[in-house]
Parts: sequence; structure tokens; C-alpha cells
Amino acid sequence: MMINKIILVFTLLVFKLSYGQITTTKIPQKVEITDEKPYDGAINFLGKDVHKYIGEELYLNGKSKSLQGFGYEGFLINYKKDDTFNKSNRYKCCDGSNSKYEELVGKYFTVLDVISHPKATTEEYLYKNVSFLKLQERESKDIVYFKYNSEYEHSFPFITVKYFNKVRNSEVGKKFVIRGFNWSLPNPSMVDVKTGNPVSDFTAGSVWECTDITIEERYFNLALILKNDRGEEILLSNKFSKSNSFVFPLDIAKLYEEKFGKEIWLDILKGNMRLGMTKEMCEISWGKPKDINRTITKGNNSEQWVYKDNYLYFDNGVLTAIQ
Repeated sequence: MMINKIILVFTLLVFKLSYGQITTTKIPQKVEITDEKPYDGAINFLGKDVHKYIGEELYLNGKSKSLQGFGYEGFLINYKKDDTFNKSNRYKCCDGSNSKYEELVGKYFTVLDVISHPKATTEEYLYKNVSFLKLQERESKDIVYFKYNSEYEHSFPFITVKYFNKVRNSEVGKKFVIRGFNWSLPNPSMVDVKTGNPVSDFTAGSVWECTDITIEERYFNLALILKNDRGEEILLSNKFSKSNSFVFPLDIAKLYEEKFGKEIWLDILKGNMRLGMTKEMCEISWGKPKDINRTITKGNNSEQWVYKDNYLYFDNGVLTAIQ
């Protein structure tokens, strides 16, 4: 009997040790850190730092032709009546159920205030990223409210005047060397924007200077106006001006030409691979590969660089085969 009791106590102790009390640990909520520095125009979309727009001037950008018939979404007369189907609350109604495109495109608005969504406290999950920009239209002095979502840059139809001027000040006067790579016909960038005629010299290595910036009226992207020594002008999307797939800054191009030699540098600009090139040359020309497969044997280090439709093979850092 005593032995049974000992066994029972031992069993209970083992059970207690094996199946102890389950505990939970509370994970603290992420603390949003607010950037208190004033808006300097370095970026166009401010995300959660929406209050920095107060006092700024916004330009309502255009839309590509296929989207113009849908008008502009999010412009309300009364922000407290945020009703998707209430056309009477749409400012300049209506294209479809949105504000009329032709009556708003190209207008300037001053941001007077940023207002939290009225339902933010009761339906936090749905409206935690939504607020309203209280705007005043420059010409009519109309007060209108724009529904702003801090998560979706594509839903922000404005270009801030400060951002536009920041880009202009940083790009005008810069010179670029054109690549032959990725500038394939048909390409509207190869057309003189003044005459509509194809430019006479669009060869890899030609030099163009940024004389101004504008908004091109096809996709309504911010673009640099580039001019060559013949006076011809082309457009280059602002985002492409930072990509070596389209252009190189002239000062960087000169350094590469001096380092690799004129003939090799011209091949790099054109995207032409030649056996004997180094890994550095290939990466400058085609960019970083999607993947690299390495094989190391005695006295040899082989690599296969994987691109979308091509493979480059290197032995000890030198290009030996192209597939």
C-alpha cells in the first residue's frame, strides 16, 4: 500500500513538472515614431507624416487617357459624410461617381489642415490610416476635403510644388550619357518634343543636358527635358534618370571610360557582352544578376550569372562564355 502511495505521489510530481501552468506574454504595440523635421520636398508622398502637408501647395496631376473618364476619387464637400454612394457630396460631380476630371485637372490646392476620419475611433481597423486633407482651391477659393490613405501612394493624385522645385533644382544643368540599352523603338523619348520629329543623334554615348523638368502628358510622370548640342529635346522620366539602364551621369561615364578604355566602355553602354570582360564591367552593363551559381575547384573559381533570358559564365572573374 505504501509503495502504491509513493508511486502515486511520484506520478503527480512528474505530471506537474511535465504539464505546468501555461503562461502568456503580452507583446507591446509598435510605437509610431513621428518625424518632426519640416517638409523639405525630398519626397512627394509623405505616408504617415501627413501633417507635414499643412501649408503646402499641391498640384493635381493628370491621368492617362484611358483613366480620365473615371474622374478623381476622394474629393468631398463634407468630410463627415464619407459615403461611397452619395454623389451629392462629391466635389464637382460627376464622372461616373467621382469628381469631374476636366474641372479639376491642373488645379492648385493649399493644405489648410489634416483631419482624422470621424470613424477612426469607433472602427480603428478600417480607418486607422485614413484622414482628410482640408484644401482650398487657388482660383475659386473653394474649400474641399480629400480622403487620404497613408498606405497607398498610388491613390495620392497630387505633386507638391516643393517636390517639383526640389527636383528641378537638383537636376537642371546635369549632363547625361545616353545608353543604347533599353532605348528600343518605338519610344516617344526618341522624338524631339518641340518638332515631333525623330532626333538625329540618339546613339549610345551621346551627351544630353537637363534644361528643365516637366510633366509628360502620356502617363503624366515627372520628366527631365534633355537637350543635345543640336538643340533637339527629348523627355526622360525622372525615375529613369537614376537608373544606369538608361543613362549615366557624364562625370561617372568619363571615369568608366578612362578606366576601361573607349572601345570597351562603348560596348558596356550598348549592353554588348564580349569575352574577356570582368565581372565589374558586366554588372555595370547589365546590372546585378537574378542569381549566381558558384563552383569552386582546385585553382579555379567558376560562376554562372543568371539573368532573365541570358547566362554569363566566369572563370576566376573573367567572362568566358555567354548563353
